[in-house]
Amino acid sequence: MTTPNPAQEGLIVSEIRYRRLFEAARDGILILDATTLKITDVNPFMTDLLGYSRDQFMGKELWEIGLFKDKEASKEAFKELQEKHYLRYEDLPLQTINGDIREVEFVSNVYDESGRQVIQCNIRDITERRHAEDERQVLLENALAAQAEADRASNIKDEFLATVSHELRTPLTSILGWSNILSEGKVDEFTSKRAVETIVRNARAQRQLIDDLLDISRNLTGKLHLDVAPVELAPIIEAVVESMRPAADARSINLQTAMDPQTSPISGDPARLQQIVWNLLSNAIKFTPKGGRVQLWLERIESHVEITISDTGQGIDEATLPHVFDRFRQADSSSTRRHGGLGLGLYIARQLVELHGGTVTAESPGFGKGTTLRVIFPLISVHHEENRVEMTRALTRPTTLSKRQPSLNDLRVLVVDDESDARELISVVLTGCGAEVVSVGSATEALNEMNKRKFHVLVSDIGMPRMDGYALIKKVRELSAERGGEIPAAALTAYAGVEDRMRVLSAGYQMHIPKPVEPAELATVVGSLVHRYAVTESI
Repeated sequence: MTTPNPAQEGLIVSEIRYRRLFEAARDGILILDATTLKITDVNPFMTDLLGYSRDQFMGKELWEIGLFKDKEASKEAFKELQEKHYLRYEDLPLQTINGDIREVEFVSNVYDESGRQVIQCNIRDITERRHAEDERQVLLENALAAQAEADRASNIKDEFLATVSHELRTPLTSILGWSNILSEGKVDEFTSKRAVETIVRNARAQRQLIDDLLDISRNLTGKLHLDVAPVELAPIIEAVVESMRPAADARSINLQTAMDPQTSPISGDPARLQQIVWNLLSNAIKFTPKGGRVQLWLERIESHVEITISDTGQGIDEATLPHVFDRFRQADSSSTRRHGGLGLGLYIARQLVELHGGTVTAESPGFGKGTTLRVIFPLISVHHEENRVEMTRALTRPTTLSKRQPSLNDLRVLVVDDESDARELISVVLTGCGAEVVSVGSATEALNEMNKRKFHVLVSDIGMPRMDGYALIKKVRELSAERGGEIPAAALTAYAGVEDRMRVLSAGYQMHIPKPVEPAELATVVGSLVHRYAVTESI
């Protein structure tokens, strides 16, 4: 037996080492004849990666196996490899035997091997890395989009808060300004009357702003509820139209209506339905220039009723149109905007419409070309007797004290409020209606007064220091009937939420009156409390 010389031993060792590396490599390796471009060797990783057997590789051209989707392009690439002796692709898609695609890095070099040229192709599977990179890219894009949305929401919030500040301070300026002028007593009767009218008008405007904000809060917390009954829409719409007509006439806006007499009742809350029509119609009038036209139709279309409000106003541009019903969105929220308001009217209207199972949409050909708002409500599917259908009374302007106010003669009323101005206002209103009023600034004083004499009605604030209105009514209800334990009581409070009303009634009050209250409403509530819950007698 011939013993190999050291050179031969070295070659054998190198061959063994090469074969071990070739077989164990975690990259795919193909060896090709540089002249014929046919495969002469393939390692196990490559066969596992693409699903072909070693026999399916051996003696084949690459494009003959079907690794490349574009065979002609692959042929051209290997011709370039034969010329330049080097080829590299960062992200080459290879097709497996099952038709799946694997992303690979493909590097090919031409070498001399035992007097002949061979091509070694190193193929690294980067599919998972690409997927991870794609996922990271998607996450990055989502993060950037979320950041942009957060920035946009923050900007909208800042703009909204600035608008709230402006809209609340604007009527407050008129209220405080005219109040100071009146307090000086240096104005004539005409100016004094105009000042009072201005104060009342701005106070009501401010109350409307606060009501809108409360509606937003109730909706966000899921506490906006409906008192549902069968309702005819025509009387509600007519009531709103008649209330809005003076505003339209003042700006020479032609307000036209058409009511389909065949419309059937819907299931809804009359007050909230009235609010929907009011918000939409007032919005149309607000943004219609002097001399323009606003039209309102009510018609039945198959199984639903449709309210359409169309105007010749400033219209809505294409970018703003999808967002007209969004919260805290206004087409113009700049300090130079022509129209005031919080921009919540349409948002509130949409929420109320959807609570009624309806839809509301906006259409506009573009800026300066008017707007059409369309509300659709489903009809009641079950027949209801005519006398069960709610007929909503016409809207009326809040009234002030007049000869039509209820008489509170011979009534003694206990008023409890820690705010002296509010306490004095309530006293003046009730005294003006003939009541004898005792007003105190704390719950403790109220209990002391009840120990001294009897009262027909208790009117108390809720938020007071040391002992609030809830603690007061609890102590009152613990008294015997002879000492006033069954006295009719109303909570006149700035806590105006639905949950506040429920808490007030469950605590022992018969009525919950949110501030600010109209004088006429306050007098009516006090009178009704006496007639409903107590027998008036001389005390």
